[in-house]
Parts: sequence; structure tokens; C-alpha cells
Amino acid sequence: MEKLYTLKEAKRLLGVTTRTIQRWDKEGKIRCVRTVGGRRRIPESEIKRILGLRERRIIVGYVRVTSSTRKDDLERQRQLILTYAKEKGYGEVQVLSDVGSGLNENRKNFLRLLDMVFERRISKVIVAYEDRLTRFGIETLRRVFSVFGTEIEVINHGEKTPQEELVEDLITIVSHFAGKLYGMRSHKYKEVIEGVKQLISG
Repeated sequence: MEKLYTLKEAKRLLGVTTRTIQRWDKEGKIRCVRTVGGRRRIPESEIKRILGLRERRIIVGYVRVTSSTRKDDLERQRQLILTYAKEKGYGEVQVLSDVGSGLNENRKNFLRLLDMVFERRISKVIVAYEDRLTRFGIETLRRVFSVFGTEIEVINHGEKTPQEELVEDLITIVSHFAGKLYGMRSHKYKEVIEGVKQLISG
């Protein structure tokens, strides 16, 4: 008779949370059997199957722009990543994209990327610039990803002075909140951003 694992045992072997296994079961990604009492048990063959899939991790590129008016830049980032991966001999790369602020933690494909990392499905995440993933906290993200065996690879590291970085961060924060207050396309929004830029440059 095949060995059956409890959720606690399975999550330890697979390196995921109990909630992830429950979600996999609902989505048909893992086969569970039920005890007489209705509790989930995971067959050993399923554990081995998923661990085998883990060995074939994928490489993911992530691209982002702040607004739909910059979709040309989205495609430019995508092509840059694909060309870079080809030159490195990485093979096939899946590219995820978002339109939104780097301060927004609820970007659809950013959350999808996190899920894939936490499920240990990704070996490497490639971005054109490190602020495409997140405006702040990239080093924290690197450490979290590394726990799940995922590396973040940045193509362009743009050398900036501390002052240039502070100015860029300030404009990003003001843009984010001005957009929420007035709308990204409003005249008032543009006035606020231009005013901040003039104040800094003056």
C-alpha cells in the first residue's frame, strides 16, 4: 500500500505552506485522498512527482511601466530581457508584465510572480532595472527570494549618485500620491509633478 503523508509532513517535504497545498488540491494541481474523517492525505507518488517538476524550474522576466501611455517601453524591456537571456544561453523565458506604480504591492502579475517563487517554480527572475520589481526594498526581496532558491538578475545597474536616487524616489512618491488624489491624467496632477521637478532643479 502506498505511503500517505499528512499536510504537515507534505508541506515540510515540498517547502510550501498548508494553504498552498489546499489551493493546489482545489485547482487540481495535486492529487489528495481523504480519510474517513475527511482529512487530506497526499500520496508519496504525488510528492515525488512535484519534487521532480521542481527540478525543472523556469526563468521569468518581469517588466513594468507606470502608465498605459508608456507601453512602448514595456515592449522595449521585454525585448531587452529576451535578448539578454538568449546571449546568456538561458533558453526559454516567460515574461510577466504590469502597468502600475512600483509602490503598488498589489500588481496582478507581481503577485503571480511571488506565488511562483514561493512554490519554488522559478530559478531566476530577470529585470531590465531593479526598480521594475519594487521601488523600495529590493535587497529584502533578494533575501526572501533566495530562501526559495530564486535569484534576481538585473541587466542595467545604472550608476546614480545618492542625491540622484533621493530625487528620483521623491518624484516617485509624489507621483504616486498625486495620482491617487487627482488622477494620473488630470491637469492638476501634471502641475504638481512639474512643480516638484522645478523646485528640485531650482
